[in-house]
Amino acid sequence: MDIEIIEKDIEKLESVVSCKIVLNDYGLIEEIHIVSNNTRGAKQIARDVQSVLLALYNIPVDYKKISIAQIGDERIKRQENRLRLLGVYHDTLGSKATVKVSLSNQDNIFENSITGVNASRNISRMLVDATLKTVEEACGYEDTFTLEDIRTTSISNDKAVIVVVSCLIDDQEKRFCGSCLINNNLEIAIVKATLDAVNRFITK
Repeated sequence: MDIEIIEKDIEKLESVVSCKIVLNDYGLIEEIHIVSNNTRGAKQIARDVQSVLLALYNIPVDYKKISIAQIGDERIKRQENRLRLLGVYHDTLGSKATVKVSLSNQDNIFENSITGVNASRNISRMLVDATLKTVEEACGYEDTFTLEDIRTTSISNDKAVIVVVSCLIDDQEKRFCGSCLINNNLEIAIVKATLDAVNRFITK
C-alpha cells in the first residue's frame, strides 16, 4: 500500500488542500488528517474520502478516523469559473441509445451527443465520454481526457458513483478522481462525478 499515492488521490478531492495518513503497527490506516478550505462541508469531504479509499483501493475506513480541519483563507479557495451542468438527455431506439450532455461556463453553452449500443454499462461510459468531449470543447482542448474507470459503491446509507479520468500534462499522465451521490438518478450522478474529476484540472 503506497500511502503517498493514496494521499495524492485524496488531495485531488474538491476543497481538500492537504492530506496525511497515519498507519498503525500493523500497516493499517489509523488516522486520516485533512486540511480543507470552506467551500464544502466536512461530512461531504469525509464521504468522498471513504469513497476514494473503497472504490480505488478496496480499503473501508470508519468516518471516525477522518479528521478535517477547515481553514477560511481566501488564498486557498478554488477558482469559481467552473463548468456547470445544464442537462443530461438519454433516448433509445431499438438496440441503439443516444446520450447528450449540456454544460455552461459563465459565457456559453456547450453540448455533445454520442450514439452507441443500448446496454447499461455502455451507456454509463457514453455519458462520461460525452461529458469529456464537451469539457474539451469548452476549454479548447483536443483529445486530452480518457476514461480510466467508473464504479458505483455503497457508502454510509447511500450509493455513489466514482469516476477516474486520466489526461496528459507536460507529457506526463495524471489521474483525477471525482465522485457524486446517486440520489435516485444514476445518469446525472455519472456526469456530475465526471465534472468533479475534470474540474480539478481545469481550475488549477
